[in-house]
Amino acid sequence: EMVITKQDEEFIKHVLLPWSGVRAVYIDKSDSRKKYPDIWVSFGEIPVITVTREWRRQGLHERRKRLVHEFLHLIGMEHDDSIGFSTFPKQDSYSMKIYRRLT
Repeated sequence: EMVITKQDEEFIKHVLLPWSGVRAVYIDKSDSRKKYPDIWVSFGEIPVITVTREWRRQGLHERRKRLVHEFLHLIGMEHDDSIGFSTFPKQDSYSMKIYRRLT
């Protein structure tokens, strides 16, 4: 089973990496069946974004909004409910705003 779709991979390569200035990321999968978290980032020489089945179940725009969210962490942002940058996807309007700007 693929970790992410070819199209999501292209979105990372051609949109998120150049936009963020992050040089590279690994994408990994977790067999976690929990609803939350369904995607997270681990920092390292090359950061790792881990996705679960729950993340892969989401529609295109929601998956990509959640990828944007992790890239925002990679460039140093912390959650801030006052601007809508929430750890909870349903309340995360900030990542969607950035996603829309990027597409």
